[in-house]
Amino acid sequence: MQTFPNQQSPADIQALFSQFLAQLPPAQLAQLTPKSDGFPDIRTESRTHVTTAIAAHWTGRQEQTLRGWACYSGSGPLIPIRVHGKLMWAVADIRRLFGVSA
Repeated sequence: MQTFPNQQSPADIQALFSQFLAQLPPAQLAQLTPKSDGFPDIRTESRTHVTTAIAAHWTGRQEQTLRGWACYSGSGPLIPIRVHGKLMWAVADIRRLFGVSA
């Protein structure tokens, strides 16, 4: 690996970044912290199917839009299954739709 005269090691960069974060006011630090919206991440989801609310969140659509896709089969890019009367959406299909790998 070629090194450059002013190149810093990863440990040095980590230390500088920690110092930078320590100097930030709490309000700015809160803006940098990712917020949890209560929904699981599509990349780490382990279930095979999810509820309409989660599928709507991931697709950026309203829940009612997904219900419309279910009523008019073939009208949307995803087709759900019914489990005890509830719509369940395949995680693999949603990942494929957006090109997300597991």
